[in-house]
This record gives sequence, C-alpha cells and structure tokens, in this order.
Amino acid sequence: MSAAPEISIAQLTYFVHAAEHRSMTAAADELFVAQSAVSTSISLLERRLGTTLFLRKRAKGLELTADGRELLVRARQILTSIRDAIDSVSPEATSGVLDTACFKTLAPFYLPPIWARLSEAYPTLHVKVTELSCPEGIEALKDRRIDVALLYDIVADPAVHYEVLQERPAYIGLSTNHPLASRSAISLRELADEPFILLNLPASREYFLNAFSSNGIVPHIGYEFESFETVRSMVAGGHGFTLLNQAPSHELTYSGLPITAVPVIEPVKPLNVVLAYRSGEGLTARAKAFTTICREVIHRSTIVG
Repeated sequence: MSAAPEISIAQLTYFVHAAEHRSMTAAADELFVAQSAVSTSISLLERRLGTTLFLRKRAKGLELTADGRELLVRARQILTSIRDAIDSVSPEATSGVLDTACFKTLAPFYLPPIWARLSEAYPTLHVKVTELSCPEGIEALKDRRIDVALLYDIVADPAVHYEVLQERPAYIGLSTNHPLASRSAISLRELADEPFILLNLPASREYFLNAFSSNGIVPHIGYEFESFETVRSMVAGGHGFTLLNQAPSHELTYSGLPITAVPVIEPVKPLNVVLAYRSGEGLTARAKAFTTICREVIHRSTIVG
C-alpha cells in the first residue's frame, strides 16, 4: 500500500483561494502572504499529486483543469471539516467568518434586520453574503463555497435541505390607475392580452410562466427584466402588469409612483422563504448562530403582500 502524499492545510487553503479568485496574486492579497508563497505552494502541491491543477493563461488568469475542479470540491470539504473539528472544542465557536448567500430579491427585505440582530447577538461573527439566483445558491452549497443560504424553494435538489421560514403567495402587480386595481382579486385570464412584465431570473422565469401555463393561459410578454425594482417601476408607470411574491411595506417604487398588489384568483403555487443547507450534514456553530437569527427575524416579519 503506497503512502499518501504529504499535503498541508496551507497548501489546500492557498489552492482554494487561488481557484476562487482565478489569481494567485489576489489569493495572496486576501491571505496576507507573498504571491511567491502561494505560487510555490501550489506548484509543490501539483508535483506531489502528480497532476496539473491550473492552466496558467496570462490574459485570463488561472483556469482549473478537470483534476483541479475535482480537488476544489474535496478541498473545501476537508477545510470545512477541519474548521468544524476546531469549532467543536472552541469556546469561540461563533467567532470568525461565515460564508452565506441570499436570493437577490430577498436580500433587501431580510438582510438589514438580520444583520442588526447578528451584530447584537454575535458581535464577533463576521457573515459574508453573496447575492445569487436560487440555482446559483444551490450550486454554491454543493460546491461548498457557502455554508447556508436564504432562498426560495423554487428548485428541488436532493443534496440540499430546505427549512421553511415563511410562505409567500403570488400576487398581481398593477399601476394604481389600472381599471382592475381596486378589485379584491383578479383572474390571470383577464390580463392575458395585456403586456406581462416578467422578472427574468434563473428558475424565477419558469415559475412565473408556469403560473399561466398550469391554468391554460398564454401570457403576452411585453418586457423582461432581471431587476425586481425595474419590474415594479415599469408596472407603476402603466407599461403592463406583473406577477410577484415579495412586496415592500409601502406601495412606492423607485420612480416615485405606487404599485397595487392584488391576489390571484387561479391556483398559483406559493413560494417559501427557506434556509438551505447541505442534506445529511450538521451545521457549524457559526451557521447555527446565523440560522437562529434568520428564524427570529423572518418568523416575526410584518412585511405584507
């Protein structure tokens, strides 16, 4: 039986940071070490593994090889396990850095109150958050780039567990001077010939279009935007209607014009705001602290819509 190659935690750490930044210089800057230390460490790692982990391209930086991509997933798992082992016996388990993600449209609603509670309850915990689409958040969890995410349950994946925090029913968004704006509920069929302003984000697009197709309706897509607020402002300006799940505590948009939220008559599957983390794995103390605050904030949320 051949002996395993001697590989250090530092080598794996330098490799992961270089892969994430696609640059050894950027990795060195983040780790506060010399660029030569990162370069030498990764070259030694490649020699000991007997494979090339990066393709060095001057114009485009570092590009992972197939072996490099495989090692990146496993290296993240190893470093997380080491951190978890240290956390399990450390009285400062809730101190340090936690990597998280949040769905783009949820971030402005929930992150400010979550951060306010975090700074009060866990002042030594630094939570880094990346705004992603729901599919991107799931991939980030599976790749171990993050430990937990705040998402919608819009995409199912057996590798990810969803903990439901809040249900968000779909509603029709109209300008306040629309002829149907004063109605208590509206059928999507009544709006089928009007311009539909679609929030075009990965998986969100399919969800909204399925709300029509599952009820035998074909919408007339007038505009598509990736920005939640652009969709709302276009609706407020009278350029069409929309279908959304999250609504601010007031009706005003960036344009200064209001938008009205009206319930949908047809059955449209609601979306759940969820905490997402890897199935079958325990959470670190840092992740537990973060999820505790998320539960407190979102369960008590008074956001309407």
